Amino acid sequence: MTSASVADNRARGLDVEDESCRQWPLKPIADERARRDDWYDLVATEPFSVAAQSVDAGDPIECKSCWVRYESRRGQWWIARANHERLVSAGGWYILSVVDPETEYILRMSLVGASVIDQLIAERWTNCGRGGQTVEQYRQIPWSAVFDPTETPGGETA
Repeated sequence: MTSASVADNRARGLDVEDESCRQWPLKPIADERARRDDWYDLVATEPFSVAAQSVDAGDPIECKSCWVRYESRRGQWWIARANHERLVSAGGWYILSVVDPETEYILRMSLVGASVIDQLIAERWTNCGRGGQTVEQYRQIPWSAVFDPTETPGGETA
C-alpha cells in the first residue's frame, strides 16, 4: 500500500463527516472555516444522547479517521495538542472512525467525549520538532485503544 496524500486524507475525512451527519444531528462548519481558526469539523444542531452521554446543541465535534491497517500495523489517529485542549475545554467530542484502505468503507465509527480521549493521552505528547508540521505537539492513538480489534474487520492481527 502506498502512503496517502494530504488530499486523499482530506477526502477520507469529508466522507466521515458526511456519514456522521447522516447518523447524528450534526452539520459541517466548512462554510465558516475561512472566518475562524480551523480546530473542529462539525457542530451538533440539537441535543441527543450517545451511550448514556448527552451531546448539547452547539457542541464542537472533531472527526478523526485512520486506515484499519497501515503497512504492517494498525492505523492511528493523529491529534494535535492545541486543538485537543480547546476541544476538552469546550466540552467537545471526537468522531473516531476506522476505514478500509481498499474500499474506503467505514468499518467502525463512534462519538467519544474529548475528555475520554484526554485520559488515553495522559499528557504524553510528542514534539514535532522542525519537521514542517503546523503544530508544536501531537499524539497518535491506535484505533485499538477505543475499538475491540476482534470486532473490527481486518483488525484481528497486530
